[in-house]
Amino acid sequence: MEKQYLPLERERDFSQKINDTFSFVRLNFKDLFLALLFIVGPILLIAGIAGGFHQINVLSSNYSDTPIDANAGVEEILRRFSRSGIDIIGPAYFILLFATVISMVLLVVTVYSYMQCYLEDSVSRITVERVTEKVKIHFLPVFRGFFLVLLVFFGIIILASLATGALGIAVGGVAGPMIIGIFGLVIFAVMIYFMIMFLLSPAIIVFEDASPGFSLRRAKYLIEGKWWSTFGLVMVVSIIVYFIGLVFSLPAAILSVLKVLGIQSGITSDWVVVISTVISMVGSSILSAITYIALGFQYFNLVEKKDGNSLFKQINNLGNH
Repeated sequence: MEKQYLPLERERDFSQKINDTFSFVRLNFKDLFLALLFIVGPILLIAGIAGGFHQINVLSSNYSDTPIDANAGVEEILRRFSRSGIDIIGPAYFILLFATVISMVLLVVTVYSYMQCYLEDSVSRITVERVTEKVKIHFLPVFRGFFLVLLVFFGIIILASLATGALGIAVGGVAGPMIIGIFGLVIFAVMIYFMIMFLLSPAIIVFEDASPGFSLRRAKYLIEGKWWSTFGLVMVVSIIVYFIGLVFSLPAAILSVLKVLGIQSGITSDWVVVISTVISMVGSSILSAITYIALGFQYFNLVEKKDGNSLFKQINNLGNH
């Protein structure tokens, strides 16, 4: 049976982007899942195991086992929480942090590398080896782009925090905290704005073989005038993915609650907590690939709207015949 092809380079309205996202997943489920499993899976497994042990450390920390005296002063409460915080930040926490960052970048690169393979040759089967070759090329540029965006965000946070603090001190009185609260909301809104603005950067790096710096400028160009549609697409798809992902995350959440309540049984043993955390992290992370596929369709949609690449390709193809 001939493989059904779903064109990537075309304009789509909002509902078409959502429908085609899930159609793409359905048509490519086996090959895409295998690529994610073999390329991203090992790092997710490490992150899940580290996350499980970190969860155990958190649940068994001093402040969850020994209640704080009701008459304790503020200094004693802060001291207890600080000590407990230091106790739970161990090797598992840093392994979890490192593996989570690597797996997140690797997942994004794998999704777009798969879509690039699909764009280049939609007839042949897309093997893990084909995707891996492209991941090797694009991983470091996307990784550098990720840290470039982080630097932008940190810069915004630091400058905004300094300005807000200075304004709050200058105003003083009852109005000071109110001003800080309002500016806090403004900073949050600005962060959301830039987050959506730069979401297409990894797709641009992969599909256009662009540098991280150029990808940010290109993303801004593509998103201009289409910020709200991009935001809406991300929100709708993320909500759908979240509810699907509850299947994987609920067991870990239930076990955590049971351990906090002090209910001891075979299902609350440490290894069961680790296994449930692995299932939750691996399942939820792989499901998040759907959101990046939707963003891939948004990238092609915006490129067609603003650049008309497929039309130029058709004209060039006519000229070659």
